[in-house]
Amino acid sequence: MKSKKMLIGISLMMCVVFGAGAVVGASSKAEPGSTGDPLITKSYLEERLKSINTSNTGEESSDKITALEKEIQELEKENETLKTKLDDAIKSIDRANFKKITLKKGKKLILRYGSELIFYSGDATFKTTNNTYILDETERQHVKSGTNGIQYHRYLIRSKCELVPTTTTVVYVRGNFS
Repeated sequence: MKSKKMLIGISLMMCVVFGAGAVVGASSKAEPGSTGDPLITKSYLEERLKSINTSNTGEESSDKITALEKEIQELEKENETLKTKLDDAIKSIDRANFKKITLKKGKKLILRYGSELIFYSGDATFKTTNNTYILDETERQHVKSGTNGIQYHRYLIRSKCELVPTTTTVVYVRGNFS
C-alpha cells in the first residue's frame, strides 16, 4: 500500500513539473513587447521608434507649429484689446463717481468740458471767458464769470473754467478736472 501511495505521489509530482514546463515554454514564444513578454530589446525599440518617426513627416509638424504660433499671436492681440476695454471701463467708472475735493484759499480748481460740480461748503468764484459756459442745473440758468457758487447747487461746466476759493471750500466733482 505504501508503494501505491508513493507511485501516485511521484506521478502527481511529475504532472505538476511537466505542466509548469509547458506554461514556461508557451510564454517564451510571446512577441517581444507584448503582455506575455514585457521586456524588449534595444533593436526592437529602435525599430518601433523609426516606424513612428517616418509616419510623422517634418512638414506636418512644421505646419502644426506655424498654425499654433499664429493662434497664439491672435490670442495675444485679443488679450490686449480686452485689457484696453477693461482699462477704459475702469476709467469711465472713475469719471462716473463724484470725488470730494477740499480747496484752500489761493488754490484754484480747473474744470473742463463736461465736468459736474456740487458745492458742499465754503465760498468760491467761477472764472470763465464766456458767461454761457457754466450752467447752474439746480436753478436752470447760466452763471456769469465772477459769480460765487451756491451751497448744494449742481453746476455743469460746458468749457474750461476756474473755480477760485475765497475760503476753504469743499466741492464734489465728476469729470475732467485738475
